[in-house]
Amino acid sequence: MSIVLEARNLTRDYQVRRGMFSPDATVHALAGVSFDLEAGKTLAVVGESGSGKSTLARLLTMIETPTAGTLRINGIDLVQATKAERKTLRSEVQIVFQNPYGSLNPRQTIGDALEEPLIVNTSMTSAERGAAVAAMMARVGLRPEFRDRYPHMFSGGQRQRIAIARALMLRPKILVLDEPVSALDVSIRAQVLNLLAELQEEFGLAYLFISHDLSVVRHIADRVMVIYLGHAVETATREQLFASPQHPYTKALLSATPVADPDAKKERIVLQGELPSPFDPPSGCPFHPRCPQAFDRCKSETPPITLKQGRDVACWAVE
Repeated sequence: MSIVLEARNLTRDYQVRRGMFSPDATVHALAGVSFDLEAGKTLAVVGESGSGKSTLARLLTMIETPTAGTLRINGIDLVQATKAERKTLRSEVQIVFQNPYGSLNPRQTIGDALEEPLIVNTSMTSAERGAAVAAMMARVGLRPEFRDRYPHMFSGGQRQRIAIARALMLRPKILVLDEPVSALDVSIRAQVLNLLAELQEEFGLAYLFISHDLSVVRHIADRVMVIYLGHAVETATREQLFASPQHPYTKALLSATPVADPDAKKERIVLQGELPSPFDPPSGCPFHPRCPQAFDRCKSETPPITLKQGRDVACWAVE
């Protein structure tokens, strides 16, 4: 499979005002994340709220630009890309948000919402756009009569199908899925996940799947990247990560995941304290204040991402 997206040491900082008489503070939302995304594959990104998952999504979809690092799509560096190249690449990467109702214009019919990307980005005729809208609606399981209805007239699952259809209208190569099923009922969630799997196989899509639900990640991901306070702490294949997690933070996340088997024995790892403030991250390893395996070196030196136990891990305690 070909690599469609390369990220190296992606960093995103924000300057935040703290008051009239206080200096501005710097929030380190993303602190040097690296990964590759292959066509037809799914990379899941997991972590607590505030870990930097949504910031990463905004960088990949060109809503924001990185403070440092490189981001290449189809071999083109976004930081150095021309205006014309960035316009072309925007059609290559689309996003599906967590709340489908919030991402749809309530005053726009579904047909108009799906047609709008084609009007802005292509030279298709009205008839061609209409045919493309009808074909995409059929592909995601929406009936033709839905075309003239408004978002409030649909259920949550139907709205997410509409959002997926709109994201696919320009036939992108990369789809960023930001918690796409977390707001849906369990039965509808399975239908949407199956639809995403079918679309990926049909169109050869690369997915970056952002989630906090590891049971969903286990179902859909090929590789998993765990991030904590803006740092990637472990990246592995789905099988490796769920069979033998190495980083203490990954172990804690997996221990909190419910298991359907009532006879299964699990050791619950309860992390002490709260996620540190991104205004003032801890020295050394960002996880050391909450880590049960931390020792002196963890407090002073930041562990680099290193190949250990067959996967990339940033931890001094992993041999």
